[in-house]
Amino acid sequence: MTTVFRRFRWPWLGRVVATVCALGAWSTLLYVLHRVCARLPVAISVYSYRLVAQPVAATPRLPARRAARFTSRLLQPGDPALKALPSDRAVVKRRFAQGAECLALYRDDTLVGTLWFVVGAYLEDEVRCRFVPLPSGRCSWDFDVYVDPAFRMTGAFAALWDAADAELARRGVVASLSRISAFNPASLRGHASLGAVPVGRADFLCLGPLQVMRASCAPGLSVGWGPQAVPTLRVDAGPISVGAREVPAPSPAVSARHPVGGHPEG
Repeated sequence: MTTVFRRFRWPWLGRVVATVCALGAWSTLLYVLHRVCARLPVAISVYSYRLVAQPVAATPRLPARRAARFTSRLLQPGDPALKALPSDRAVVKRRFAQGAECLALYRDDTLVGTLWFVVGAYLEDEVRCRFVPLPSGRCSWDFDVYVDPAFRMTGAFAALWDAADAELARRGVVASLSRISAFNPASLRGHASLGAVPVGRADFLCLGPLQVMRASCAPGLSVGWGPQAVPTLRVDAGPISVGAREVPAPSPAVSARHPVGGHPEG
C-alpha cells in the first residue's frame, strides 16, 4: 500500500503509512510531536519508551571461533578508555556515582563497544525518572548499549551481549531490563532477536522544569516541577524471572580482560 501512495499522487501519505506500520498509531503521534518540538525555539521535548525484559542467556550466541576474536573487561572510574566513549564526561561520572558499571568489548586492542548496567535502581539520564528492575537482586537495568559503526557487521553486538550475560550470571542476575525509544524500531528488533519481551511503556513530555509522565507501570501518571520531582517506576520482568535456575554467588569485579565465550561449532 505504501508503494502505491509513493508511486502516484500522495508520496507523503505513503511515508505516514509506513511510519504507522513501523511504530504504531500512538507512537507515530508522539514521534510527530517529538519532531515538531525539536524545531521550536522553546525547551520542550517528547520521549516515548518501550520497557523490555531480556533473559540472561544460558549459552553464548557466537560460535567459539568468532568469539575468540573478542575480549571484554569492566572499566573503572578514571580508566583512559572512558575518554573514547561518546557519552558526556559529567554523565559518565553520575553513572558511576549511582553504582552503574561499564562493560567494554575489545577486538585485539581496539575498543569496539560498551554496555552499561546496574543491579538495582537506575536514575535515567534523558528524563527525570528512577527505574527499579524487579525482582530485586535478580534483575539488572542495562542502558547505553553502543557498538562502533565500523564493527556492527562483525558479530560485535552478539559478542557484547555474550560478555554481558556471563558477567550478569556471575552476579545471580536472570534478566536485564531496559527502556528503548519507541521511535527506534531497529533497536526494538535487535533486542527482540536476543529474546527481549515488552513489559510496559512510558511516555514523557518535558516543558522546561515541568515534566508529565504517562506509564503502564505504577504510579501511571506523574506531574512534576523541577529537578527534585523524580517519579519511580518499578518494572517487573514478569515470567522471565519465574522459575529461574540458581546461579553461583557473584565474583568480585575485576578490570582484567576476559575472553568472550562461544559455543562449539557443529
